[in-house]
Amino acid sequence: MCGIVGIYNYTTNEPANRQILEKATWAIAHRGPDEFGYHFDDKNGVALGSRRLSIIDLSTGKQPLFNEDNSISLVGNGEIYNFPDLFEELTSKGHKFKTRSDNEAIIHLYEIYGTKCVEHLNGMFAFALWDENKKLLFIARDRMGVKPLYYALQNNSIYFCSELKGLLAIPEIKRELNPEALNKYLTFENIPSPHSIIKNIFKLEAGNILTIQNGHIKKEQYWDLPLDLPKLKITEEEAVEEFERLFSQSVKRRLLSDVPVGVFLSGGIDSSLVAKFMAEHSSDKIRTFSIGFHEKSFDESKIAMKFAKELNSEHNQFLFDSKECLNLIPNLASLVDEPLSDASILPTYFLSHFASKQLKVCLGGDGGDELFAGYQIFPVHKLIGLYDIIPRELKKLLLFMANKMPPRETYLSFPFVLKQFLRGAGLSTEFRMFAWMGAYLDNEKKQLLNPNIQDMINENTFEDVRNHLSKKFISTDEDRMLYLISKLYLTDDVLVKVDRASMFTSLEVRAPFLDYTIQDFVAQLPYDLKLSRLTSKYLLKKMAKKHIPNYIINRKKQGFAIPVTKWLKHELKDTLLHYTSKSYIDNQGLFNHDFIEKIVQNHLNETWDNKKLLWNLLVFQIWYEKYKPSIGSIGETKPDKGLTVRV
Repeated sequence: MCGIVGIYNYTTNEPANRQILEKATWAIAHRGPDEFGYHFDDKNGVALGSRRLSIIDLSTGKQPLFNEDNSISLVGNGEIYNFPDLFEELTSKGHKFKTRSDNEAIIHLYEIYGTKCVEHLNGMFAFALWDENKKLLFIARDRMGVKPLYYALQNNSIYFCSELKGLLAIPEIKRELNPEALNKYLTFENIPSPHSIIKNIFKLEAGNILTIQNGHIKKEQYWDLPLDLPKLKITEEEAVEEFERLFSQSVKRRLLSDVPVGVFLSGGIDSSLVAKFMAEHSSDKIRTFSIGFHEKSFDESKIAMKFAKELNSEHNQFLFDSKECLNLIPNLASLVDEPLSDASILPTYFLSHFASKQLKVCLGGDGGDELFAGYQIFPVHKLIGLYDIIPRELKKLLLFMANKMPPRETYLSFPFVLKQFLRGAGLSTEFRMFAWMGAYLDNEKKQLLNPNIQDMINENTFEDVRNHLSKKFISTDEDRMLYLISKLYLTDDVLVKVDRASMFTSLEVRAPFLDYTIQDFVAQLPYDLKLSRLTSKYLLKKMAKKHIPNYIINRKKQGFAIPVTKWLKHELKDTLLHYTSKSYIDNQGLFNHDFIEKIVQNHLNETWDNKKLLWNLLVFQIWYEKYKPSIGSIGETKPDKGLTVRV
């Protein structure tokens, strides 16, 4: 596991500035505190940098890595889980490994398959490969987008890095706010790929590669979720058996390590299954890690502890300290260098920090909800038809009741859920799901944003939804929802949260549900094996009954949440009032203070639970305060301008 940085002056071939590369590499030192390394090809204008968290091949796996004659160099972030099989295959074909690093397999695969080598990799990765003979720079990101990769094309040069903060350490890159990305963030609560919050910096999308050769830049997609393919003709029993086999293999693959591996155990189905299968594949006691909350409606620790005893694991529990968490909030922008208003990043960080004191690697349960329609939006989608046919007067009564309900501070309280449901009424399926899950609706942004900022926004909020759906024909609403939840929520929210929170503490997190063999299989299962009537995760629960107790399977789903509603009214009140004061807002020039004052007072007076809107805004303000971007006068440069895109 590493962080990577690179510069390629692909037109001038002028030597890259060594000091700048080193500065950018040190900006992501937390991703790899064990070692650092550089490779400079001055005659071709190429420079590569790496920070290493040593997990596989502790003694000789230092990066950059090279082929036999040093004509190919590579820096990589991530793990290649099928490395043992690849090593046997490649050595049998005469390739000589200089190390036992899993990332070196990428180089030798490239020598055989060229850029199609990514199709042979099972893992989480973002890497950059320089082929001196072909004068080719090749960068790639894993299928699901577990590992991040940012890039900027400026002045006939490309700059790339694992995190945005590395690019912002480069003087040539302007720190200018991207109004289009701000608009998307206010709705999605994250910034969808390929956009970033800084103008002219982009994320390489999941399952994509980018190459530069002879001044020509080409971006290409090599994998996507196959939700457009015909469904498998398979019985329920056959599906359970095949999923069980694939999941067991996936967990086993993710135990590949030269250092000890632990597992996050929340008390939910997904992490409990990961822990159970890990125990079955381990000869020693496994180490489990969980987090507890003082607030009962947010706490799952007793369930996790009970199951840990049944597993006979070496269990470690961290009690979430609200005061310590509140002290972290002003420094959120150091943790995540783009705005991300998923409040669960806070407990994720503390759990990662807790585990990192003992280990370098943990398994996690992320990805199960996106595979098996585990979020509440999926059963609610089935019920929306009933709402659509009720009389208008009854709809008005529901709205009136919702407006009169006082906010509650418990997890997913009924008043909050009802109000979120009504926010999505009247929208199409694809847009409604993000209204339910996200923050600001378009009519609210018109009141929130300064008119000058609104004039800079040329792209529709949901343009990314349309772009994703335009690439393939997905015939049902349900499969389109699953596709979009993976592309726009899993990749750009959940995986960003876990990567930044864990890597900030120098901990690697591996997610068995994200194995592409599982993604391919489950995508082609009939939808009623995912959501049966109103039972979500149907097939997963069927399989789980063979491995984990019913008190886990049958309990109500619990999110990894924190009491934001309460904190904004009490512990965070002064911070909120500072960042939403008239002087701050007017000086900033982005927002309309009158609207902000209204939603703040409604929340503080307990007339409406505005936690979604206020937390989203507060996170952005904290980010803005740290990075202080300039505000330009035109919209975002489109990411594919000047690129040949082949899908």
